[in-house]
Amino acid sequence: MNKADNGYEYIIVGTGPGGAPAARELAKAGKKVLMVEKGDYHKKFLGLPFGIRLLERYMLFARSMEGVIIERGITVGGSSMVYQSNVMEPPKKLIDNMGIDFSQEAKELKKEIGIEVLPERFYRNNKGLYRMLESAEKMGIPFREQEKFVHADKCKLGCDWCMLGCPENARWTTREHVEEARSYGAELIYNSPVNKVIFNAGKSKATGVQLKNGTVINSDNVILAAGGIGSPAILLRSGVKRLGTQEVGTRFFMDPMNIMLGYSKDPDGGLWGIQTFTHAIESMAQSEGFMIGNCSAWGTWVVLSFFRMQTAKENLPKFPIVKRGMGLFLKLSDEAHGQIYPNEKTSKPFTAVDEKKLKKGTDIMREIIIKSGGDPKTISVLKWAGGHPGGTLAMGQAVNRDFSTEIANLYVCDGSTMPVSPGAPPSLSICSMSLLMGKMLLGKVKAEDRFINK
Repeated sequence: MNKADNGYEYIIVGTGPGGAPAARELAKAGKKVLMVEKGDYHKKFLGLPFGIRLLERYMLFARSMEGVIIERGITVGGSSMVYQSNVMEPPKKLIDNMGIDFSQEAKELKKEIGIEVLPERFYRNNKGLYRMLESAEKMGIPFREQEKFVHADKCKLGCDWCMLGCPENARWTTREHVEEARSYGAELIYNSPVNKVIFNAGKSKATGVQLKNGTVINSDNVILAAGGIGSPAILLRSGVKRLGTQEVGTRFFMDPMNIMLGYSKDPDGGLWGIQTFTHAIESMAQSEGFMIGNCSAWGTWVVLSFFRMQTAKENLPKFPIVKRGMGLFLKLSDEAHGQIYPNEKTSKPFTAVDEKKLKKGTDIMREIIIKSGGDPKTISVLKWAGGHPGGTLAMGQAVNRDFSTEIANLYVCDGSTMPVSPGAPPSLSICSMSLLMGKMLLGKVKAEDRFINK
């Protein structure tokens, strides 16, 4: 077994939203930091088709035991490299359930990054989208423009491949924080999956990590930021089956989606040449537990044609009229009812409550498409796909409100610490949590000063 002892003060496992902001904060303060990334540092051939290699098992084969499709970025930058770039404020229900306020960090990051709504030129001439906006408005559930981690001056009109790594380098990802951390002296190793956390003889203190190749790297502190699937799996492989009051890897949620595609009766009525998720219906997020967003014709056709057999049969023959495609997705705040295993396999059954919500939202999407000129006979739905795994090391149960655990020098900061599904893009929330954790570790912020319901 190889051993490396370079005097690291912090090993941070994962370079996505949970790890990179903290790494930058700590390195800037002069701490000796090592970032460990499971995936490669993919820099070339992003977008369609080769960007699919950034996703775990190309996403085609990344499924729960029940067949639920799970999107997960395995690359430097983690899932920030494969998100749709939408920015949503930390939901009140999330902050309340976590018991700690990181809204100040969210404001700081938004100001630093330069969040913006895409200019109207990105969809101005799309008749189909405006018909959808008008139909939803008449139904009393208006769409709203969405803020994005996208620099519009670099973004290419008609491109919709945010989820395959932006080929134009037009959006912010946590790679920027990774590189800033390196400029302050932090080190990065990639293609280096972590097997387990190393503890002292009594398993009361974390002392480093062991990579899958057997190399042991020692550190004063270990921060797990490998995501809602990766972090609990590492702990399970480390022999930690229970942390605090939670069985490690249980209470798994993932913000599942149904993706719908219909075809306009009007040859010019499709959502062709626009970006996905420029607009969303947010008004039902709290009352109904779901939100609805627009999808581009081309991207939606690709997903439905290659990720489920039934939707492939329904949509591959429609390639000649793909420009007429009218896409919508429904994102559900699901119940925490699933499990992660040591080999990173997942189980994600859905409850009757989840099914009921999903049916209601899917019926609403169908009505919007039909009222916007879609042919009801052409509508098909890809069910159960998601990409926001969490709940598996919940704050208040497995993790303390300062991101520490009952094991000394072991911290966790990523989607796994969210006790409830946000039902909305969580990237800003997780980045904000990571920044706050960095401040706490440096003594810049007292944890108790941010506690809610003290």
